[in-house]
This record gives sequence, C-alpha cells and structure tokens, in this order.
Amino acid sequence: MKSSTPVRRQKSTGSATRPGAPQLISPLIFILATIALLATVAAIYSPALDYQFILDDHHYVGDPRLQSSGHVWEYFTTFVWAQFKGGPACFYRPLFLLWMRLNFILCGMSAGGWHLLSIAKHLMATICLGVLVWKLLRDRAAVLLAMTLFALHPSHTESVAWISVPDPLMAAAILGSLLLYFRYADAVAGSGKASRKGRKADRASPWQWLIASAVICFAALLAKEAGVVFPVMILALTLVMPIGDNGGPPTHKFRLLGSIRLGLPFLAVTAIYLLLRWRALGEVVVPTQHLPLRTVLLSSPATLWFYVKVLLWPVRSRAFGDSIPTDTFSLSGVLFPALALSCVVAILVWSLLWSWRKAGRGLSERDAIGVHRALVVGTLMLVLPILLTLNLNNLVPGDFLHGRYVYLPAAGLALLVTTAWRLTNKNRLPLLLVAGLAAIAFTVFTVKQEGTWKDDLTVFTVAHEIAPRNQPVRLSLSRARVQFALRLDEEGRCDQAVPILEEATREYPDEWFPWAGLGECFFKGNDMPKAEQSLHRASDLSHEPRVTEQWQQLRARMGLSPAPE
Repeated sequence: MKSSTPVRRQKSTGSATRPGAPQLISPLIFILATIALLATVAAIYSPALDYQFILDDHHYVGDPRLQSSGHVWEYFTTFVWAQFKGGPACFYRPLFLLWMRLNFILCGMSAGGWHLLSIAKHLMATICLGVLVWKLLRDRAAVLLAMTLFALHPSHTESVAWISVPDPLMAAAILGSLLLYFRYADAVAGSGKASRKGRKADRASPWQWLIASAVICFAALLAKEAGVVFPVMILALTLVMPIGDNGGPPTHKFRLLGSIRLGLPFLAVTAIYLLLRWRALGEVVVPTQHLPLRTVLLSSPATLWFYVKVLLWPVRSRAFGDSIPTDTFSLSGVLFPALALSCVVAILVWSLLWSWRKAGRGLSERDAIGVHRALVVGTLMLVLPILLTLNLNNLVPGDFLHGRYVYLPAAGLALLVTTAWRLTNKNRLPLLLVAGLAAIAFTVFTVKQEGTWKDDLTVFTVAHEIAPRNQPVRLSLSRARVQFALRLDEEGRCDQAVPILEEATREYPDEWFPWAGLGECFFKGNDMPKAEQSLHRASDLSHEPRVTEQWQQLRARMGLSPAPE
C-alpha cells in the first residue's frame, strides 16, 4: 500500500532530524588531552631550539629593516629582498616581515628564541584548526583527531624547524577567517529564524563578522602569496552552500548573485593587496622563468603526484625534489603519474559523495550542514594550494618541489579524514585506534626528519641525497661545504680545508668564494704562486675591492709588479 504525500513527508523529516553520534570523551578529558597534545608537539620539536640559522634565515637576521625600528612602512612598500643586491623581486610579504621583526625584538640574535616562536606559530595554526573542526562538527574526539593528524604530520618539519617559512602564519589566518565567516553564516541563519518566529534578532549586525573575516583574509594575503586561494574558497563555498532563505530551493541565479554579494569584501581586500603588490614590485605577477605551456602541462602529473606522496606517504623527507621540467611525453614521467593521480582523485570523489549522502540521511539538519561545510572547506583547502604549485613560471627555476607547500592542504586533509570518521558510527572506535597508530608513526617520522634542519651543511647534504638531480641544491651544497672549509681555515686546519675548496672550484669554477679561500690557505701554507693564482681568479670573478686589494698586496710581497686595473 502506497503512503500518502503527508505521511512520506513526515517520515523524511523524522530521518533528517536524528541526533548525531554521541560524544566519546568528556569536556575535562578533552581539555587535558588537548594540553597533552600541544605539549607533545612542543617536545617533539624542542631539539630545534639548539639548531642554527639556515638558508634564508641569515638574510632575515641580517636585515637592517628588521634590526632597527622605523622601517615598518618599508615592509609594505618594498619586496622581501629589497635590501640585498640581486635579491629576487617576486616576494611581497609585509605581514611576515612584521612577524620576523617581532622575533628580532623578542629574541635578538638568539637562534633558540626564533625557533621557539616558530614552534609557537605551528601550535597556533593547530589550535585554529581545532576550533574550526569544533565549529563544524561539534565533536570533541573529532577535534583531537584533526589536531593530532595535522600537528604531527612529518611534512611540517620544514615549516617548523626552518624559521623563515611563512606558511603557518598564512594557514592560521585562513583558518581564522573561515571561523569568522561561519560565525557570520550562523548569525544570518539565526536572524532569519528569529524573524520567521516573530522574535527580535541579535542586535549585533551579522555583517561585522563578514567584514572581520575579510580583514583576516587580507592578513593571509600579506603573509604569503598563496593566501590568494581564500577568496576563491569563499566564492566556491557560497556557490555550493548559499546563505539565507528565499522561501524555497535556491535557483542558479540566486546562488550566483549571493556568491558575488558575499564575495565582495574578499574581492575588495584582494584588489587592495594586488595594488600594494604592484606598487612594491612594479607588476602584479613577476615570472621567474618562461617555460612553454607544453612543458608546464607535461610536468603537471609528476608535480601533483609528488605532493600526493608528501601528504599520504610521508615515510621519508620530501622537503626537496628533482625539479626537472618535462619537455616530452613519457610513460614514467607523464602517463604513470597521471594514472596514479587519477586513482587518488577517484577515491577522493567517491569518499566525498559517500560522506555527503551519509550526512544528509543520518544527521539532524544542523549537524548535516556542519558536515557539508567541512567537506567543502576541506576539499578546497586540500586542492587549491596544490594547484598553485603547477604555475612553474612563478616558482624557483630548477627547485620548485618542496614539501612545505602542503602545510595548508594537510589541514584540509585532516578535516576530510576527521569528517569521514565522524560519519562511521559503529566503526568509530576501531578507526580511532588506527588513527592513533598513524599518529605514532607520524611522530617517529617527524623526529627522524627534523634533524635535517640543524645547519646549512646538513640541510643540503640530505637534500642532495633525496634530490641528486636538483642543480640549485647541488650548488647550495657546494657553497655550504665552502663555508665549512672556511671555518676550518679560521681554526688553522687548512690541510683539511684545501681538498674541499679544490673540489668546489672544479665543480663550480665560476664561483669566486672557494678561489678566495684557496688563496688564503695557500698563503698560510707559504705556497705563494698558488696563492697568487687563486686570488687572481677570485678577483676576476668577484670584482670585490677587498679581494683585489689582497691580491695586489700578495703580488707586491712576491716582488711582482702591480697588475693593471
């Protein structure tokens, strides 16, 4: 016998309002577990407090604009490396420079203090993710699960142990902006329900939350260029899940107009950011190389597959990669990565569809909305930042693969995994045990990979082992070895320094620094002819007045006539 329409509607309503899964942990246990998690993460990264300044750190700590007051406005009117001759004019990150200035004020030249603040930066992003998960899923165990998987992910060793990485600041700002946006969405929904029931709405205007969200979005843009994904996230989110109630199912026109209207504050701050960037750099987009479109497209499958492995199989460090663009089609370089990537995408799409339908059938309206939001936001955070890495013409030539680029995508992945776990009902406890084992494995890999970042020589030694065809890494390793040899020279151990410097001159004969070091070592060893030849070569390559002066003084000491200028 067929049911009448009213009866069917009543059954549908009843199934849509079933309560969500019960809480697995109490508020007290949740607070204690959260504190324990944050303390564990801090302890895992505590060895970094003894690490040195590395890579770009040296430029930051030596930047006169950071060492003294009165330069804050310059952060907004110049690019990051404006104080260095030949610095790349492609990075505009004034908020990150403010953060580094705060580091210098609090810590001076103490590397341990800078590393402590870097750890705090990571913990701040972890807490922001936890608050967002609670806002969306209202499940304390889910919050702990997301925070654990994100905070302990081994790919973050680069972003935490290396203090010059701006991704945690950008990620924290994006997560905070999302929280404010959802506060606005809930305020709008609450106002609509109050008006339908004849009640007075909250006096506070919902728009204040939207404006605050746009302001924090502006901060994300000023922290790192990849923050430009957030306005796109908002536009996509409002298209998929419109805010407001027009008395019936939203039409395509309603969705589009609502998306544009809600996106205006974010588009406005993006326009301001692009204007500031144009004023500082001279153009909005500064290409670092000019690869043809064919090369970029053929390189895309291997590039995306690299980041899939960083996220899903972090058993070894992938801080660097063999960043060699692909010019021709091949099975190993194009087809196989594309097929593997297609499988991952298919699994992701199937999981999203299953989770979306599961939430619609088995949860109350409020819980279903939260799960749907989590699925949309998690997917956008996972996908959009990785897609930016395909723009090879705006990345470092020959060195465009870095594990740190998945910092925000790792938060999106943690949110998606947690949301799927939230919907499993009877299997929640066994899956929670599996997640605990994954967290233990993450901890082991993190501890193992963290040591890579203790000093420049170790960084590039490991980088060369994992990416032997990366030419910028190979050059940087040679320079790090030269610096080590120069320290041996200062300690009076030229016999150990000379072989290292000679190898550097053979591998990179146009680098002047090893020639200068060789000249000094030969001089100390009383081998004047070789000292003169080395300093002569260093002077010709560097055009440094002090090097030329040393060379001329040596010639005079050897009884040779002054060389022509």
